[in-house]
Amino acid sequence: MSNELTVINPGVLMTQATDVAGVCGEIVKRTAQTIQGRKYVKVEGWQSIAAAYGCIASSTNVQKVEGGTKAIGELRRADGTLIATAEGFVGEDEPTWYGGIVVSYGKEKTLPKRPDYAIRAMAQTRAISRVCRSAFAFVVVMIDSKLSTTPA
Repeated sequence: MSNELTVINPGVLMTQATDVAGVCGEIVKRTAQTIQGRKYVKVEGWQSIAAAYGCIASSTNVQKVEGGTKAIGELRRADGTLIATAEGFVGEDEPTWYGGIVVSYGKEKTLPKRPDYAIRAMAQTRAISRVCRSAFAFVVVMIDSKLSTTPA
């Protein structure tokens, strides 16, 4: 394995990013989720961008840890080369997943704990979104500067 720095033409990179933004823009905008007045990219949008770059995002190593459940997201090229990793986490302090009291519009509501498979799946979803965000946030800004690059 070489430690040489590869120089890439930035004009070529920007042209490719513009092409990907054009191809993926509709799905990213259509699937974005509005939370408290801001639009956030969902995992489907992140995956479409990754696919347009010839990459596959997946998760691995899902496990219960102190304070919640974590998963590792991996972004790989089609040839299997690992490009990036990131962690997704669902905390036991999140009433939506682990149960507890939430206050909405001044009213308290008690939520039940979700099944373990759902908590594990959310950790995977967060890991995949986060790893794609780390590699492709600049494409989202090209699609629509009002979209938040924080995964939904």
